[in-house]
Amino acid sequence: MTITSFIATPPAAPDLDEIAAEISRGLASAEVFGGRAYLRTPMLLPSGASVVVVIEQEGAGRFRITDLGQGHDEAETLGFGRIYRRQAEDVAGLQGLTADQGALSLRDLGPEELTGATMALASAVLRTMERAMLRAADRRPQTAADRLIARLSRLFPGRQIRPDAEVRGASTHAWQVDAVVETERGLALFDFVSPAPVSVAFAAAKFHDIALLENAPARIAVVRRKDAFGDLLPVVAQAAKIVQEDAADSTFESLARAA
Repeated sequence: MTITSFIATPPAAPDLDEIAAEISRGLASAEVFGGRAYLRTPMLLPSGASVVVVIEQEGAGRFRITDLGQGHDEAETLGFGRIYRRQAEDVAGLQGLTADQGALSLRDLGPEELTGATMALASAVLRTMERAMLRAADRRPQTAADRLIARLSRLFPGRQIRPDAEVRGASTHAWQVDAVVETERGLALFDFVSPAPVSVAFAAAKFHDIALLENAPARIAVVRRKDAFGDLLPVVAQAAKIVQEDAADSTFESLARAA
């Protein structure tokens, strides 16, 4: 969705201009086109695009806000639009919103409610996106993680292997990794990553957050084939070492002990 794509009809009534200007003081920017106010919030989607909330007049001094399906459109390009739609329904039910084919909205608002409602809806879009990304990432073959854990248990007998472990990053968010290995040098995290764009994006966010920790553990992304990632491979490599699943045992051992 692009804001400029809506420039086509006459400007809105002055009262909507005033409302947009008031809300924009706490947001990144606001513009009015064709009877709608477009609020570009500071909240960012995985692509880096700002979440945009649209305000429309309903009459009698009441207003409706919506994201016009922006979050869903981005999820579609990442390959998990259906998952996003299901999560949007759940989030809408929890927060008193309406979900229609992935678009989130809220109706019958008074002018004094618009600032808080706008930020609440933008937050709901981000929450829906995060939930959808987590569930899409969980679609990876569990057998790959099982093979990885079995191999690490064989390579490091007597050492502490924690499968399906949680590690908190610098943001304090708890990330799930396939295995944590404790060596004499410190901790090493192993996580299987698939070449699906959503898996790459999720793994990159995870590894970058953990890399910001003081005395950060070693981070190893295990992949089936490096060439399957194309130009997405450097995205993962920015914050983790990459090893193919069929690499020699000695390679796995040296990566873990590089912690």
